Amino acid sequence: MDIENLNQRIDGLKDEMINAVQSCIQIKSVRDMDSALPGAPFGLGIRECLEWTLNLGQSLGFTVKNIDGYAGQIEMGTGELLGILGHLDVVPEGDGWSFPPYSGEIADGKIYGRGAVDDKGPTLAALFAMKAIKDAGIPLHKKVRLILGTDEESGWADMDYYKQKEEIPVQGFAPDAEFPLIHAEKGIFHLELTKQLSLPHLKQIQGGDRANVVPDTCRVVLNGLAQDVVSQKLTDYSFPEGVSGDLENEGSGTGETLILIFKGVGAHGSLPQNGKNAVLHALQFLQTLAINEEEAQLIQWLTTKVGGGFYGEGLNIAFADEPSGRLSLNLGIMDWSEDHLRFVLDIRYPVTINQDQVLIPLQEQAEAMGLQLKTLSHQKAHHVPKDSPLVGALLKAYADVTGLEAYAFAIGGGTYAKVLPQGVAFGPLLPGEPEVIHCADEYIAIDSLVLACKVYAQAILNLARA
Repeated sequence: MDIENLNQRIDGLKDEMINAVQSCIQIKSVRDMDSALPGAPFGLGIRECLEWTLNLGQSLGFTVKNIDGYAGQIEMGTGELLGILGHLDVVPEGDGWSFPPYSGEIADGKIYGRGAVDDKGPTLAALFAMKAIKDAGIPLHKKVRLILGTDEESGWADMDYYKQKEEIPVQGFAPDAEFPLIHAEKGIFHLELTKQLSLPHLKQIQGGDRANVVPDTCRVVLNGLAQDVVSQKLTDYSFPEGVSGDLENEGSGTGETLILIFKGVGAHGSLPQNGKNAVLHALQFLQTLAINEEEAQLIQWLTTKVGGGFYGEGLNIAFADEPSGRLSLNLGIMDWSEDHLRFVLDIRYPVTINQDQVLIPLQEQAEAMGLQLKTLSHQKAHHVPKDSPLVGALLKAYADVTGLEAYAFAIGGGTYAKVLPQGVAFGPLLPGEPEVIHCADEYIAIDSLVLACKVYAQAILNLARA
């Protein structure tokens, strides 16, 4: 079957695919350990989404398997495995939405909702690509396995469990990034820094839910400062466009507890320059207040070291290389209370940089400030040569279907491509499309969804057709 006929078959599945994406978005599949239980290791919402997707796969005529709630798989064909790795879990919705975040609402040719593009839409596009090939009766010499992850946005405990229970494909792709193709992914550290505190004025600074998201909100609680002075400082302060700070409560004078709310712009943690970190802007504002010397020194360290640049300049880790570009640094979580400080950094380092080149300078600077440094998670860098057969086959599929220039590049984001010895990230975003992953009003354009499905179908044929 030629590309045109296969594409026509996919066009016939368009409405069914759109409905499936909407229904999947409507399941709030955020990690919730309070509702975790056997068979639902990451909470009931994620279990519901996994079971729904497996039922969909079965209804489309595929063999499905639930791996104890940690992951699922949908298969067709026989022989050597070809892996497609997507995920059904999503980050929390955050604030600032124009559409209900779990509605799957359609407007202006786009499906809106948390997970629309990361990663429910493209995962289902891959499933419907498999459906089109199966319905066309095209013989394959490989077993195509769509693996459904459930903990990609947190610690990848799903893949750790999956690898203990199932065979891992050697080769494949993750439909969870950008086209044309990503052949290199930076190493990723999530680092926790902590310190005991006893400070008079700064009682709470709270912002961020996930290390891999730029915080769009920060809550600050002050004590012992005059309300009228703080209010006037907020009025006089020059915030950048898209950032704001407001006094939530009205005190009656000096000594009152004051609550301030700062708003920024969220973004994916691998692209901190695309957001406006509410925590960092809150810290910068706090430098204008009459806080005590210890508080001022700590805020100064945070703003100049952690907030000294998107690329690690303030912490002396601003590495870069040719295959993957610059290191990135995101202050993703701030948890400052009366008696302790805790914050979490998301650091993406280039593929040719050794992890100790990042950790040793950070350890030295943390110790100088009396901070304890702990590694919460680490994903090593991943790299597949541009001239590999896998990259060639996928780029050909992209070029043949879209007519666009095909090339391979590197990113700071970490995808399930790292799970496979020969894995790459492949779509769904087209060059020039806005980056809305982890943002308010996340969406996938319907035309892009259908086009991704066509590319994935041709990619499967290039890699697995008999």
